[in-house]
Amino acid sequence: MKKLENISAICFDLDGTIADPFDDLYDAVLGMLRGFDLPEEEPSAIRDWIGDGADLLIHRVLTRHIDGRVSTTVLNQARALFLSSYLGKKPPKTRLYPGVLACLEGLSQRQFPMICTTDMQTAHANSLLKALGVSHFFTRILGTDAIAAGKPDPDSIFESAAILTVPPSELLVVGDAVNDVHAARAAGSPVVCVDYGYNYGTAIQKTGPDTTLDTLAALPNIIAKPSRLEVSGHVLTTPPVLAGPLYGRGSRPGGGAQFR
Repeated sequence: MKKLENISAICFDLDGTIADPFDDLYDAVLGMLRGFDLPEEEPSAIRDWIGDGADLLIHRVLTRHIDGRVSTTVLNQARALFLSSYLGKKPPKTRLYPGVLACLEGLSQRQFPMICTTDMQTAHANSLLKALGVSHFFTRILGTDAIAAGKPDPDSIFESAAILTVPPSELLVVGDAVNDVHAARAAGSPVVCVDYGYNYGTAIQKTGPDTTLDTLAALPNIIAKPSRLEVSGHVLTTPPVLAGPLYGRGSRPGGGAQFR
């Protein structure tokens, strides 16, 4: 496999790429349906509806259609039921995918700065990554409250590049869905996708990423030496972990939906 050149930093998606959230999301869906006295939905249907955040998942579950929509009143009631179950999971059932820890360790040893972006709130994402034992690998964790717009908008990529002081063209985007590909293309960033995540039942290869992997353990081996490892004779090291909302360009001080 051809190595990826001119990569200075890496921007990881969370759900479907680093960790599998299905069990927690499915439990939250069941809790929501019980709250409405509705019959349970099959896991296979829920799996194909994951990928655009909680609100769209709620719309799809309640209408049994990927393009379905419920009223604002129903959505607000459903969201409260969903989040009560989802955010109350202690400990969470979400688990790292095989190969993720080896990937992060390998990239860290090679001094690649890394950021994690997600469509959940920053505080929850930080808690989850800490519980999974990998939060320390990331310079910053960007949740939906830290960016102006979620994917396929490229804002999270531009924000990540600004934090890591690299051009978007040198920031490798790693995700699992078509929105990751579209966001990367809009930002002018290279993109690698895993084939095990949540892409609405469609093969991720059809969306046109630069490379597709069946395990993230292979990622360090296909990236050439960091293009900005040395500047003016000084070796760059990964900055300390900073988790929390941003208040600079592209931020939303007023917050936003729990998920996009």
